[in-house]
Amino acid sequence: MAKLVRARKPAAHVLPALAVALACAGAATPARAYFEETAVGARVLALGFSALADAHDVSAYYWNPAGLARLRGTELLLDLAKPYGISELNEGTIAVGTQRFGTGWALAWHHLGITNAYGEELFSLGAGRPLMTFPGGHGLSGGATFKYGRIGFVPFDDPVDGFPVDYGHQAKGSLDAAITWSTPWRVDVSWVARDLLQPRYQFVEGTGGDRLVTRQQLAGAFRWNRESTVTASWSQVDGGPISFNAGMEVTFYDVFAIRSGLTNLAVIYASTGSPNDFQYTGGFGVYHKGYFIDAAAFTNRDLGASYRMTLRFPVFGGSR
Repeated sequence: MAKLVRARKPAAHVLPALAVALACAGAATPARAYFEETAVGARVLALGFSALADAHDVSAYYWNPAGLARLRGTELLLDLAKPYGISELNEGTIAVGTQRFGTGWALAWHHLGITNAYGEELFSLGAGRPLMTFPGGHGLSGGATFKYGRIGFVPFDDPVDGFPVDYGHQAKGSLDAAITWSTPWRVDVSWVARDLLQPRYQFVEGTGGDRLVTRQQLAGAFRWNRESTVTASWSQVDGGPISFNAGMEVTFYDVFAIRSGLTNLAVIYASTGSPNDFQYTGGFGVYHKGYFIDAAAFTNRDLGASYRMTLRFPVFGGSR
């Protein structure tokens, strides 16, 4: 009976919820059906998802674990998002980071849920530290983040025959790794590999499930002066098509910043039609005595607008 219940197809009210999840994942392929919406931190999102090499706060556990090597003091991050204005879809993150034993550490919990249908819980432990220094001001840092992801469906009764359907939950581990090269030329370059363990989630027997394939990312950040930074990134999933993202940040008097970016450019390069698949991003940041408030918005012609707000602040006497 358990196998029969497992093999049932999702009911009508679950299918739209799953469609919403996939849509918010940016038209994910079957191999990336789960844990697509796990980004944290409005600053990097506002920069077109491209500022991996310039992420040095606690959010680096997600973007670039090697960036945790430059984490200062102890800080807490609270992140809240409303993807594409869908009321039933909720996303948020709590993370704390600190420096201990010459290493930057981060512990985080991320939640993505569809009300009364589906939920993803992702627990992460990240660490990053300097690895080597070279003559002339060059340096190499490395980091890794272990992720424990849990997916669960809310049980329901089949609307056709009334039988109970319970897809249950599954939990798997995965690993991200990163290296950052810091240069004396105001340029940082980072490489990040995501989901090296490639966990597979299967909720319907005989389907083979969905595997989180490894994704490679290469990113750079160029600070042409103290107030201005240009960022760019390249990414590729399991030997598939290449995607390019770009962003720019301008800071005023170390108290205010404006940001903008473009994402998913690979789709445009391969297209001969109108640029409907561009995703435009933008946002701002306000800083005061170690407190950081960042906001971001990104919009897509087909999926609509998403909004994110992030608050970071020092705790336990952390650095301001």
